[in-house]
This record gives sequence, structure tokens and C-alpha cells, in this order.
Amino acid sequence: MRTLFLFIGEPHQIFHALPIAAEMAAAGEEVEVAVASGDHLRMVEQVALAYPGFAPRITLLGQRGLARWLRDWGLFRNPRLPMLFGALPFLRDFDAIVVPERTTTAIRHFLPRRTRLIFTPHGAGDRAIMLDPRDRHFHFVLVAGEKSEQRLLGAGTIRPGHYAVNGYVKLDLMPRLQAAREPLFANGRPTILYAPHFRRDLSSWDRFGRDLIAWFAAQDRYNLVVAPHVRLFAEASEAERAAIERLAVPDKILIDLGSDRLFDMSYTSGADIYVGDVSSQVYEFLATPRPCLFLNAHRVPWQGDPDYLFWTLGGVVDDLADLPAALDAAPAHHVRYADAQRERLAESIGGDPAGAARRGAEAISAFLAKGALQDKSGG
Repeated sequence: MRTLFLFIGEPHQIFHALPIAAEMAAAGEEVEVAVASGDHLRMVEQVALAYPGFAPRITLLGQRGLARWLRDWGLFRNPRLPMLFGALPFLRDFDAIVVPERTTTAIRHFLPRRTRLIFTPHGAGDRAIMLDPRDRHFHFVLVAGEKSEQRLLGAGTIRPGHYAVNGYVKLDLMPRLQAAREPLFANGRPTILYAPHFRRDLSSWDRFGRDLIAWFAAQDRYNLVVAPHVRLFAEASEAERAAIERLAVPDKILIDLGSDRLFDMSYTSGADIYVGDVSSQVYEFLATPRPCLFLNAHRVPWQGDPDYLFWTLGGVVDDLADLPAALDAAPAHHVRYADAQRERLAESIGGDPAGAARRGAEAISAFLAKGALQDKSGG
């Protein structure tokens, strides 16, 4: 049985799914990998280094046809649908296709009936984006933790027998990659991570971003890392990106709009306090419970809203003028939130993430083996 791990979305999604492929390969399964760009290949190399002996066949998609034309003309960085339809002759050879995104469901009717589409999510946040009706089109779904399981079952997007709870794969991978990292700054000051979301109607960037950086530049108590979701500036011009990057201050303010460090937990593991809005990245930060602050840039009435459950894990700031006092108080106030952080993390990622990739691999293999037996018996 041939299984393809397919990556047509952003490169960081590889960290959420490829370790499962490594575990399946180690168990003797026939696994291949297909990616959308050379940027993806760097991420594949990192995972391969973390799993010695993992050397799958890798196919680079979108090298001809409409997808290549759209990319060459700069119209799309990764034209997902043209790439998928152009790759159909290749994709149709596989018995199972594992993906960390939902666009692939658009080609389900063009695949052989034997081909199983399998979804492994690339986040474990609280927002309703996780409740996507396209999930019903997958034959099997991996779920990070109990919280997601209950919400997805309630929404009817997963069904018993066609999903498994395996934990948070990226956090399972990261200890393998973090063996010897240098501190983000060498000055001994506490480091604040500011990680705004990419959607403008949800993000704190437009209202608070530049003023927040200006405040940090004028003080000497904290370091700041500005590490937005990679999609926030993905479509920005070089001039726009350069204008933001010029706000960096050596040994005080680090601004990263697009490097691989946005994905590999360099910042979430190296910071002391998290400042964000609605990004599920907070759960990666809380792999080690630490102080958090959330910026309510859109004056959302968030209390009691399950989409904002993680805002119960730290202070919520409605006005940027209140941020300095909130930062100063955050370490002392953390005791109020530490237990809740551990509880929410366990609900979101299933507790200890160790073994998440192996559990995912075993669940997928068991599902595919059961399906193969049913096919042979005519069931």
C-alpha cells in the first residue's frame, strides 16, 4: 500500500505531518512525499535530520503546465488548485494521501475510489476555523486533543471509526530540533514575543503593531521579538517589508517576517512572555507554561465565547497604553493562570506530546489495513 504525504500549503505545515511519515516509514510502510516548492524542501531536510534513516522519495510539484506559468509570472507563489489538477496522474497512483490542509478535497472526485484522503491538522487553537465542513470529505482525520474531538464531533465533521486522537505532532518533533539553541538575546533582559495573526479582521497588527514596536524601542527593560504569522506579510511589497524590518534595534528588537525560525519554535521556546491576539501559536508557547497577554484590538466581547477560550489563560489588554503595566505584572500574575494553562494545553494537544507522531502513524496504518481487509472481503 502506497501512502503519499502531500504538502501544497505553507512550508511550516510540514512540521505538523511529516514526522508521521517518518514513523510510518520506520514501521516498514511504503511512504513518499510531494511538496509545492523548494522552500518546502528545507523543512523536509530538518525533519529528516531529526529522524535518522528517513529518506523518502520526494517529488517537487508544479514544475510544468498552468501552475508553473502562474508561478513564473509572479501571480501565485503556490497555485494550489492548478498544481493539484496538474499532478492528478501522479496522485492517482497512491492508495492514501495524507494532507495538513483542506484544499486537496477539491480533487476527491478525480481520484480512484480506492484512494483514501487523510487529514492531519496544523494547529490546535480555539477558533471556529477548525469547524470546516470540508473535513467531512476525508476518509480519516487525526485530532490533536479532547477539546478538538468534542467540537468536531458536535459539528458532525468527524465520525466514530474515522478519526483518532493522537496529540500535537509539532511539539513531539521540536525536542529533537532544539538540542543546542543559543539564546535569542545575550543581554539578560526578559524577552517578549509578539505574534500577531494574519487575518486583518482578527489581527492586532494594524491597530497596535507599529506603536507597540515604538514603545519597546524607547525602553530598556525588555527585548522584543516581532514574529507574525508568515501570511501577514506574504503579499506585501519589498518596500513594505523593508519599512517594518527597519524598525528592528540591535540587541533589543528582532523583527522576522519570513524566515524558517517562524516555524521551528525558535521564538516560542526562547521567549519569556507571549503577546498575541487569536493565533493558535499560543499553545506551542504554552508547551512550557509561561505568562501570556492578549491584545483585544477589535473590542471583541470575548468572555464566554469558545473561539476565545485561550484568552482566559492570561491578561487581556484593550488599550495599548495598558500594555506596559500588564507586562510588568505578568510574571507575578502568572500563578492565576498556570493551572488553567496546563488544563487547556492537555485538552488541546492531549497532554504530553511525546509519541504524537508515532500514534498518528499507527492510527493511519490501522485504518488503511482495516479498509484493505474490508475490500478483500467485499465489505
